[in-house]
Amino acid sequence: MFVGRRMTRNLITVAPDTKILKVKNLLKECSIDQVPVVEGKKLVGIITDKDIRDNSASPASTLSVHELNYLLSEMKAGEIMTKKLYTVSPGTTIEAAARLINKKRVNSLPVLVSDELVGIITTCDMLNVLLEFMGMDTPSSRIELDLSSDMGEIEKISKIVNNMGLTIISIVSAINRKKSDTRTTVIRVNAGDITELCKVFEESGYQVATEYKGLS
Repeated sequence: MFVGRRMTRNLITVAPDTKILKVKNLLKECSIDQVPVVEGKKLVGIITDKDIRDNSASPASTLSVHELNYLLSEMKAGEIMTKKLYTVSPGTTIEAAARLINKKRVNSLPVLVSDELVGIITTCDMLNVLLEFMGMDTPSSRIELDLSSDMGEIEKISKIVNNMGLTIISIVSAINRKKSDTRTTVIRVNAGDITELCKVFEESGYQVATEYKGLS
């Protein structure tokens, strides 16, 4: 899946000369915590609620609300916006975007075509993709298996599921951190009661987990 399929396209933006008080009210009205700053369609920065807080008077200030609002009304977005930005293109994969968000510790990535802002993708968008890939919106049950790294293991468990008259809704596999020669594989099947399926897996030699058993 690519960023262009999941990004938000209808963006709320401000110009560099937008007054901070207006930006602050905009964030509150739209229930967002950041807004891109653009000149025409060119992205020049992002301003967040944290930027505004960091540039506002501290709670210990002797300024009155009126005086504080006056200061914010004089300050402009271009003066306090974040200019060092991490961006992606519509053709960037979701995995690469998620890795960049995690590495740079940001909450969103503007999506650019050349210098033109065409969208934005957020951590919330990433979580929605994860939930979709895991099949969370479909009535189903989750089973976790430890599989060897041998070829054909996925085919074997698929046959077991199919022979039970069930279908795999989703399957995710990763190298086991404790046993590098095995893979932790999570499958979700279209069944409410998976007791019999778990029993068949165990009889076939698989270690099965349907719930967390502790820290060991």
